[in-house]
Amino acid sequence: MLFIPQGRVRTFRIMPVDGWVQSAAGRRFFSCGRPWSWLLLIWSLPAARLGAAEPPAERVVSLAPSLTEIVCALGAADRLVGRTSACDYPPAPLKQVPIIGGFGAPSLELLLRQRPTLVVDVALEDEALGRRMESLGLRRQRIPCRTLGDIPVAIRALGRLLQREPVAEALAARFAASVAQCRQSAAARDPRRGTPKVYAEIWSDPLMTCGRRTFIAELIALAGGRNIGDELDRDYISVSAEWILAHQPDQILCLYETNVRTLLGQFRGRSGWALVPAVQQGRVHGGLDNAILLRPGPRALDGVAVLRKCLE
Repeated sequence: MLFIPQGRVRTFRIMPVDGWVQSAAGRRFFSCGRPWSWLLLIWSLPAARLGAAEPPAERVVSLAPSLTEIVCALGAADRLVGRTSACDYPPAPLKQVPIIGGFGAPSLELLLRQRPTLVVDVALEDEALGRRMESLGLRRQRIPCRTLGDIPVAIRALGRLLQREPVAEALAARFAASVAQCRQSAAARDPRRGTPKVYAEIWSDPLMTCGRRTFIAELIALAGGRNIGDELDRDYISVSAEWILAHQPDQILCLYETNVRTLLGQFRGRSGWALVPAVQQGRVHGGLDNAILLRPGPRALDGVAVLRKCLE
């Protein structure tokens, strides 16, 4: 669904960024500069109730990179019989797992060919496809994984479905404890250093950033920064250059594929941007691993470490 209200800020609701930037559509978008407005995908719907009484899933198809990573982190990579083109980590155990379509957009024919006993997803491009799976008798489970808080819940959910509860509980507890520690560290940051204002650029034409509901905004906060888009109660938003310049960000994160060598020069060449503190001080960061920064999963805190280095 696309919303374009009056004013200088246009808001969009799209499919979870988790995996989308690694999907075929995402790669085409970031590499060839297609307009953002063609996206008609929505955030995942509320999850169905997770059943603990179901038999263990022996043949699993994962339709989301974050869930694929969790399955592997639970030591159940050998259960995977299908994945999406966006599911690329960890690379070694996934080499032999067939690709059955794109993120949230599987080929039903290829999926059925794998004879899965469980299909897991966070969202589908076409929910009618999910209903079709269920009408064919496939066991399907929606597991939300959009935020830091969703990750330990998703880990425990998959642990139940795979009957790996002890491993899942330990992993979820470690993750939650690490997040709590990161929050304490961010809160204890020396006030004399201040909190850097961060502009995360999702795309350059039109200029797009992230609001406070997003995963990347959570990581920025844990890394000790303040996302300037937090004042916008939306997900991914098209904004004006004037709006960004008025906030005078101290740090800029460029979250799309670009030439890192010429990145700073590109920002200096924008009208009025040369006086922005981040540009003046050379604090424009590109070449970042979006698979970590935009994918809610077990490696999320690696993204915090990456952002801390940027914000130091």
